[in-house]
Amino acid sequence: MSSGDEVDGFLEREFVAAPKVLTSSLYHYTSSDAAILGILANRSIRMSPFQGTNDLWESRPLWPNLEGESSRGESTHEDVVSIWEDIDRYIRGYSKVACFTQDWELPASAMRPDALRGWAHLSLWAHYGARHTGVCLRFDRDRLVAAFEAGRENAIHQFHGSVRYRSAEFGDGPHGISLEQAEEFGIDAVALRYAHVHRDRVFFRKHADWASEAEFRLVRTDLSTEPHYFDITDALTGVVLGDAFPNDRMPALLAMLANFDDVELLQARFHNRAFHLFPREALAEPEPPPTPMPTTASTIPPRRPGDLAHRLDSLEEAERTAGTDRQAAIQVAAPVLQTWHEGLWERPELCADWSRILVNFYPHATAIPEEERCKRPGVPGEVIAYEAGLMMVGEHQPQYSFTWVMAIALQIMPSGAGRLHACITTEEWRIAGNDRRELYRNVRDASPDELVEASREVLAGLIEALPDARSKFDELRGA
Repeated sequence: MSSGDEVDGFLEREFVAAPKVLTSSLYHYTSSDAAILGILANRSIRMSPFQGTNDLWESRPLWPNLEGESSRGESTHEDVVSIWEDIDRYIRGYSKVACFTQDWELPASAMRPDALRGWAHLSLWAHYGARHTGVCLRFDRDRLVAAFEAGRENAIHQFHGSVRYRSAEFGDGPHGISLEQAEEFGIDAVALRYAHVHRDRVFFRKHADWASEAEFRLVRTDLSTEPHYFDITDALTGVVLGDAFPNDRMPALLAMLANFDDVELLQARFHNRAFHLFPREALAEPEPPPTPMPTTASTIPPRRPGDLAHRLDSLEEAERTAGTDRQAAIQVAAPVLQTWHEGLWERPELCADWSRILVNFYPHATAIPEEERCKRPGVPGEVIAYEAGLMMVGEHQPQYSFTWVMAIALQIMPSGAGRLHACITTEEWRIAGNDRRELYRNVRDASPDELVEASREVLAGLIEALPDARSKFDELRGA
């Protein structure tokens, strides 16, 4: 290995191992015209439409799963697409973003101590800094966030934070949007609530290809498709000129900086594959606004009266109440689930002698009929604070021919009362559609004081029904 390779290898090892300190500065790369004629002239940062970002994870729609059933009956493909478009309008169409690069310090003793500085990103100078002819604006993070938060007027919500990067992700994610809640509170309120609850995943997640940006962002959602501006006069602390910044732009730049106090002017120079920063002594036209979008949702009119702000408040209150009730119900359910776990999950002998059957256990509320499952907060109907259960699944070998399920589950109401479900079903896999049969079912309501004892009795009844159900399943599969 040559001495040059050895030094490069040492640099990489030092870079990985060296302690890194996040500073209080944020940087924003832009062209000289956009900085001089826009940001500095107006003393404000423009927050641009979220759907105009470069990462396809963000610039293309994220269509969450649609959960539950619509009271209007089965939806066509066109209906579903229209609903998704309404959802996307409120999640992305009315959201704006301002993007900044975080600043990391390495020890002064490092051979390349400026390698992670916010102003030293080659790709950002090339992409956003007009191929090194632009500038990189430096801001104090706390003052920038304070200025952003001061402009909350007409905002539905505002967020700020660091972006997390992932190499892969399930597109629709584990959380869906309830059609029943949409019909109750309006698709606008439900979509905005979804964006608020899942804001980290919606607004602060990007593909790992963009990780070099080390991004910190500000996000605002309102009911306007126009860009949003906020004042940065007190937050701007420095301007770094690109390596190829044109000297003929300097008079205009200095004239604009005269409107600011204590802003440091710096020059970035690139030499021998490294950036260096020195003190420096002495968007062209705004994009046209996007096509106006309708400001009212048309696909799902809400049952709840009131404007969006009122309905959104009602939805948030319903979810807060449901969250409180759920935590209390989990405590009530714990001894019941433990009893069932010990009496079912920890008893493999129940099916140990069953030939050509592969048995597995899963936590799932299968025993509860689909139409009786817990509804999303605020949706009319019986309120279930929490539901959970266990199921034992036996599959005839070879698989995908006959399946047997023994399941038990509970539902806890806000009052602490419970409903216990137990069932045994079989399913025969057929090309034209599976044939499902119910061999046993038991449902029992119990007061809070009766719940644990009733759960033992329901479990005992389920186990007592097991031999007869096994016999019928064996007959079905020809065993």
